[in-house]
Amino acid sequence: MKKIIWGLMFVFFILQSGCKKDMTIPVYFQIDSVDFTADYTLYGTASHKITDVWVTVNGQGIGVYELPAKFPVLASGNTKVQFTPGIMMNGLSSKRPAYPLYNTYITNVNLEKKQTYTFKPSFTYEKYVKIALIEDFEEAGIKFTHSENSPPITKTGEDALLFHYPGEPNNYSGIVNINDSSANYFEINSLESFQLKYSSIQYCFLELNYKYNVSNKNDSTNLEVGMYMNLTTGAKEQYPLIRIKHSETWKKIYINLTEIIYSKGLYLESFTLYFKGTTQAGASATYLFDNIKLMYVSL
Repeated sequence: MKKIIWGLMFVFFILQSGCKKDMTIPVYFQIDSVDFTADYTLYGTASHKITDVWVTVNGQGIGVYELPAKFPVLASGNTKVQFTPGIMMNGLSSKRPAYPLYNTYITNVNLEKKQTYTFKPSFTYEKYVKIALIEDFEEAGIKFTHSENSPPITKTGEDALLFHYPGEPNNYSGIVNINDSSANYFEINSLESFQLKYSSIQYCFLELNYKYNVSNKNDSTNLEVGMYMNLTTGAKEQYPLIRIKHSETWKKIYINLTEIIYSKGLYLESFTLYFKGTTQAGASATYLFDNIKLMYVSL
C-alpha cells in the first residue's frame, strides 16, 4: 500500500465517532497516474517525474499523496478540486515539495457520498516560467565544453543509448566516455554564464535526464552536479549541488539552485554549470545526458 505522505488524519477519527453522522460519510478520490504536456519548441521535453499530488478541496488543503493513491474526502455537492504536482527535490524521497514551475489542475465535480471518483490530472509548465538553457543535443553544436585533460562530451545517435520520449525528436543524446587509457575522470561546463541573481528571480531549477554505468559495480563513482559562481569581488567559487548514484536506466531529476543563489546575495555576479565524475583506476564509465534545462521564475 502506498503511504500517505501527510493528510488530515482526523478524517479517520471522525469516521469512528458517532457525532454528526451526515458529515462522516466520505467520497473517495482515486488517482492512478497523471499527464504532463509541454510545447517542445518553448519548453523542450515533456518528460517528468511527478511522484505526488497536493490536494485542495473547496480551498482547504487536505493532504499530499504518493501516486497511485486512493483516499477519503469529506465533501459533497458541487465541489472545487485542485491537484498540484509534487516531486522529489534533488532526487531525495525525504524532500517532496509541490513543484512551483508546474501548474495546478482545477476541476469542479458534483460529489455524491460513498462514491469513488477517478481523476487523471493534466499538468504543464506555468506560463511565467522562463528558459535560460535547453540542451537536447538535437541542434548543431553542444552548449557544454570540457575542462583540461577531461574527455569531451559528444553526441551519440546509437539507438540503444538514446533517451526516448514519445512524440519528440530523439535523434541524439550527449555522451561522455571515461576509460583508463585516456582518463579516469571527466568534467564538462556550460559555455554560457548565467546572470540569475537573488534580486531578479523567485525560483531557479535545473532539470535533466541522465543515466550512466560503470564497468566495476563496486566502484563508488557518482555524478556531481554543481555551479562555478563568479563573485563581484572577482573570486570564483565552486559549489557542488548534488551527487547522483549511477543508474543503468534513464531517470529524471529536479535540482534546486534557488537557495545557493539567494545565499550569495549581492556578491553573485553570474554562474556556470558543471557535471563531473571520477572512476577508480582501471575502471571505465559511460555517462549519458539529455534535456538539460535551466529554468527560472522572475520576481
